[in-house]
Amino acid sequence: MEGLPADVSPPMEGQPLPRDFWTFDMVEERLVEAMITCWRHPDRERGWQRVRSAWPDILREVSAGDYDARGADLASSDVEFRPSSLTRIEVGEMEEAFAWTDMLALDDRKLVGMVVTELARGQREVKWRRLLVRMGLQRGADGLRKRYGRAINAICIAKNGGNALG
Repeated sequence: MEGLPADVSPPMEGQPLPRDFWTFDMVEERLVEAMITCWRHPDRERGWQRVRSAWPDILREVSAGDYDARGADLASSDVEFRPSSLTRIEVGEMEEAFAWTDMLALDDRKLVGMVVTELARGQREVKWRRLLVRMGLQRGADGLRKRYGRAINAICIAKNGGNALG
């Protein structure tokens, strides 16, 4: 496999990947899921702010028999609460995936964010020429695609125990 550090050998053909081995598709899929999770946040602006800050220690969960602000049990309360659209696990995975991009250069983070947004919207293929304009470039769509690939590969190397910056 291209881009693996010397101490991380690829699995032999036909053998399963190690449990903690991250592939390009796995990293990309996780980033897309993180973007979709962020969009599901009831208050998107606060959702983005929370990605870079600590998530509250406790999220209220109706299914756990939580209490409302007045101290009454939800089952006996006349106030209807809307259950949270996100679980702690989903938020944690979102924050972890977005944190992976911290190792990338600022322009590469921007590119990864734009590509992941396109994929999260359900696009089957990324329109690289359209992203050129958004990146402030006039030509080099294939180079932009390769740059994205290198950025995701750097995350894979880091997740697999290599040095993505070296």
